[in-house]
Amino acid sequence: MSFIRLSPDCRVLIKPSSYQAATAHSFHLSEELALQSVTSVPARSLEIDHRVGYARAGYDADLVVWDSHPLSIGATALHVFIDGKDILDAKKTEESLANVAVEGDGGLNAPAMRPIMAAHVKEEVCAEAEKKGAKITVTGIQRSYLENGHATTADSGNLTMVIDQGKIICFDSDDQCASASAESIRMSLKDGHVLPGLTAVSVSLGLQEISGDSGTGDGSVGKGSFNPNDTVYAKYGIHLDGRAFGRARIGGVTRAVTAPLYRGFVDGVSTGIKTTGKNTILDGGIFQDDVALHFAVGQEAKGMSCLVFVGFKGQN
Repeated sequence: MSFIRLSPDCRVLIKPSSYQAATAHSFHLSEELALQSVTSVPARSLEIDHRVGYARAGYDADLVVWDSHPLSIGATALHVFIDGKDILDAKKTEESLANVAVEGDGGLNAPAMRPIMAAHVKEEVCAEAEKKGAKITVTGIQRSYLENGHATTADSGNLTMVIDQGKIICFDSDDQCASASAESIRMSLKDGHVLPGLTAVSVSLGLQEISGDSGTGDGSVGKGSFNPNDTVYAKYGIHLDGRAFGRARIGGVTRAVTAPLYRGFVDGVSTGIKTTGKNTILDGGIFQDDVALHFAVGQEAKGMSCLVFVGFKGQN
């Protein structure tokens, strides 16, 4: 079973609910409830739980056989039975398995949940780290993707990163960074990975708090125009705060390209923003005023919208 949802630009997206269940389990939803969320719960919501949603005598033989625990990242379906008939192509399944590395031991045990830091400890560490001029030492880094996009793995032990005044001043073994890390706030990771901040493309971040509720924004462009003087610029309506920015930061998104909310062929010019939640448009919250001109193509341009880039001006 999959969830079907509409994206902010009105395209239909299908996202496997097993992925959502695995994410919920990682954030401490129990294994039993996570599995129920993709079996019995949706069946009961659709009022078909008298036929599907359970492996019981008398129920439809709609079953999935996995190569590992279904909540594991990389878990692959070996057999999918609908009304007792295996509908998967064995050859394609074998090809798929050859390209997948299963997380964890690949056995029957559920994957480990994320460690939880005590609330008071988190508050203390964050309060110190957010002070101006704070020096932070991060230990327990197993792999880095910072250099030229290639993975760097610690040869022996873990890597240590020291950040001072917002700059990385040491990224080496703990011994090599010992002097640089003096009098710093320490954050210890387990199997830590480091990569550059992500950049997302959005048609609502900074313009509308809830993508499905137009009342939480400043409105959308009614109809596109071919007159250059009528071009809409997202930078003039951007707001650099809100819950969506917090969610973006949790996901590792440090920058975003936001396009105007639009309806028509020519949609307007997007802007590049930071997701810190601490900058305004006057003190660095916008890292690039004008990023790209957006327009809709194809049949969807007649009544629906789709996000398309027609240019991207680079800026260091």
